[in-house]
Amino acid sequence: MPPSVGSSRTTTASSTGTETYLHHKPPHNHHQRHHISLSSGLPASASATVATVSSVLASGKGHLLVNSSTRSFVQVRLPHDRTELELVDVWATLIPARVATSVVSHLKQELPDDPHSLLHLRRLVKEVDVNQQDSVRKASDQGFLHLLICSIDAVPSEGEIRRMLLPMTELPAANINDNRLFVPVIRKAPKYPALTKQQSKEWSDGTWPIMWRGNPHAIISELPSEDEVLYKKHIEKLLELTEKAHNEGEMPMATLILDPVTYETVASAVDTRNSSNNPLAHSTMTCIAKVAKKELRRRQKEAAMLDATKEPPPQAYLCHNLHLITTHEPCAMCSMAMVHSRISRLVYIKNMPLSGGIDRSSGAGYGIHWNKQLNWRFETWKWEGQNVLLYDIDEAINA
Repeated sequence: MPPSVGSSRTTTASSTGTETYLHHKPPHNHHQRHHISLSSGLPASASATVATVSSVLASGKGHLLVNSSTRSFVQVRLPHDRTELELVDVWATLIPARVATSVVSHLKQELPDDPHSLLHLRRLVKEVDVNQQDSVRKASDQGFLHLLICSIDAVPSEGEIRRMLLPMTELPAANINDNRLFVPVIRKAPKYPALTKQQSKEWSDGTWPIMWRGNPHAIISELPSEDEVLYKKHIEKLLELTEKAHNEGEMPMATLILDPVTYETVASAVDTRNSSNNPLAHSTMTCIAKVAKKELRRRQKEAAMLDATKEPPPQAYLCHNLHLITTHEPCAMCSMAMVHSRISRLVYIKNMPLSGGIDRSSGAGYGIHWNKQLNWRFETWKWEGQNVLLYDIDEAINA
């Protein structure tokens, strides 16, 4: 069968630092399956082949990293990820809670573009959240909110801020005798989003509060060893799927979705753009669609068993806190599908420099997994272990 469109299998010499790769090209069959030993120490149930260098080369089954002592996955972070708190001066004021919507709408029309993205900060804050040192709040403060206006770099002049706020003082609902209202004050606020929920809490202590918009799970610095073993096992499965896809004339890209609690594979898929003539049939999109169909059947079955007089239970996102493992860095479309379905962790093998939606150096540099303008974030880990043999894919193709 001819190779699938947009792919070919090659082996190339490579060396990174002290890591040396041994190479072997199968002598006869271009479509021969390349089952690669990923690690020693895998459980007996794992499908990885543990072998010596000589046995791997003799069998014609791929590559083995000589120096395998290093960890196999690295976390994909963005340049704006920071572990130290940096502060920026912002304008804020106290307003009656009942006019908050009108004031925010008015300022949106008046304010210039801010050089600092403040999307990670809460726009409206209760008195107790700002003045955390105050042990007692006045009863009258219950109806007031602190409003974040903009950074001082956006509008340096206090007089200009007062001018913008002046029309709001004439609102009937704002007619309250309190000299603190609509008076601009300078506050300190975290300049960048927090990396974790815990860090968000720490940075909000004594400064303007952060709105945590990411995955509720803390972002860890390295994968636990049991997760590494699990993912290596499933990378073996991905390689089997890509081989099968290639032999069937498809582009050799594959995806698995796992339940991190039960360790079960929820769904698997390969790219079927060639056979389906559907340009959206990426392996990640198809895999998420399979999860959706399973979940739909489960909900329909559950609904049929419910008493008609009872309220149905709340429904979670389709892939909430599931893990997705794929061969190639997902494109922007697939990355956004992971955001919308609430994947909690992505693991992939190969970067796609021209079309990827994850790594900041890929495609348009969206960094979708950790983009501060989106309402969900997920951990991302890239394979940095031995030289896994994948079919070459045109780097301009959206994976």
